[in-house]
Amino acid sequence: MEQFYRMLKEYNIEFLKKNYDVPEWFLQFTEDPPPLYWRTIYKILKDEDKAKPIIEVGAGYGDVTALLYFLEFKNILSFELNRPLIEKINQKILALCGKRPTVINRKYPVKTDHTPGIIIQVNCIYSSSFKTKLDYLEGIRRLYLLNGIPYMFLFESIDDSYREPNDTYPYYVRLNEDDIKQTFPHCKIDSYPTYVYPNNRVSKTLYKICT
Repeated sequence: MEQFYRMLKEYNIEFLKKNYDVPEWFLQFTEDPPPLYWRTIYKILKDEDKAKPIIEVGAGYGDVTALLYFLEFKNILSFELNRPLIEKINQKILALCGKRPTVINRKYPVKTDHTPGIIIQVNCIYSSSFKTKLDYLEGIRRLYLLNGIPYMFLFESIDDSYREPNDTYPYYVRLNEDDIKQTFPHCKIDSYPTYVYPNNRVSKTLYKICT
């Protein structure tokens, strides 16, 4: 993993020389060590069955996507709402992994013929689509159920221990473990803090939700 991250980091440093208008979070992938959520995903998935189909929600600049191809998962379907990012993701995966990814320019959830074994939604909060915490939790539940119940759902949430005003992350998208347990009452749930305020801009937790 260390060697692959070095390649990914170097690719992103070169990318940054030609693309100045990137979000601040992207800079994490030009530094050492890798972001904690990325390392945590690696540890969770490295020994999983690589035949399990994956749906990735919000591919961004393709850094988690690249990790999935590095881990040699065979069936990956990524969704990214920002159309200009699609070709950037394609170029990155081709350069680093020698494969052309399947990236759909749509907001998930949508019906597909791709029944997921694993759903991954990290560093991706669609807060503008909801107005209350109940709506937000129901939206997460719909995303989880729409194409068949996955074996595993990796979901990174803003943690409700973060109490600062922030228009990007309104209070109703800030969750705790009880919220997740009530939304997925029959699942085994493990939690992994990935960002902690004030050392980071916000506090986040990655939940591993398994049937």
